[in-house]
Amino acid sequence: MIGSIKAGAIYNSIVTPKNEEKKNEQLTQTQSSGNSKIKELTAMIQKGEYKVDIDALSKKIADSLV
Repeated sequence: MIGSIKAGAIYNSIVTPKNEEKKNEQLTQTQSSGNSKIKELTAMIQKGEYKVDIDALSKKIADSLV
């Protein structure tokens, strides 16, 4: 019984850091892609090139309400 408890603790200490590293990498990638998209949209708005697609926007709003 003691052996299985120790084995579980050792296993968790080995697995957890790897999972945390993967989560941190995914979070960093998501943040960087989000930041680049924000920068792209900001540049488009400042140049006056950004246009709202009212049909697509209304469809998304309707889908979210259903």
